[in-house]
Amino acid sequence: MKRVAILLALFAALAGGVGYVAFMPRHTALPPPSDQADACTIREERPDWYRATRRAARKWDVPPSTMLAIVWRESSFRAQARPPRRGGWWIFKGKPISTAYGFSQALDGTWDWYVEETEADDARRDRYSDAIDFVGWYMDKSREKLGFSGLDARDHYLAYHQGHGGYRKGRWRRIAWLKKAASAVDERAMLYDAQLFDCDMLHAHERMVAEAPLPRINPRTGWKSPVPLRKPEPELASLADSN
Repeated sequence: MKRVAILLALFAALAGGVGYVAFMPRHTALPPPSDQADACTIREERPDWYRATRRAARKWDVPPSTMLAIVWRESSFRAQARPPRRGGWWIFKGKPISTAYGFSQALDGTWDWYVEETEADDARRDRYSDAIDFVGWYMDKSREKLGFSGLDARDHYLAYHQGHGGYRKGRWRRIAWLKKAASAVDERAMLYDAQLFDCDMLHAHERMVAEAPLPRINPRTGWKSPVPLRKPEPELASLADSN
């Protein structure tokens, strides 16, 4: 009887522990915006997120529309987004296929690189302001290492997903779904840009001058620097060149 009682106690303790892990409270996060296809809705419903996006845009000299498009594709604006899991059974879930996490889906190693270089020791991937700053930082790295312009949303996303080394090796050329995803990011960035042109006067002003007028931590020569690897789409070119 004592042995049975001990086994029952152990089983109850194990079940309680598993239940706590499975249902333990998590960091409270805001839900995604109601219309992720409308940058003006994102701006209206999540003003703190949009202000953080603009700060990152000025800091890293990249368009807010491109950063928003990358976050949309990576996490659908979900704070605690994770990639699918391998296997698993019942409440015993398998491990995620990668260490990507949060709004930006940054990998552990890449996030550590960002934290070390920017000295943002308290940054969190499930905090929007940190995640969008990471996206801007990575785009700046892509521009530095690969020669992209800020308007190259498609190439920025390919490098974001494959890494700078993977982009150089051209592995993405053999991945049909990734090329399709990158084209979707490019289209979404242009859509966001056009929408923000209508509902954000500051964004419209920046897009209508050759060089963005706001002070920057890392001053460049505007969103179109250095020389783009691809020609901007006609809609973006017309906005950028109008004066």
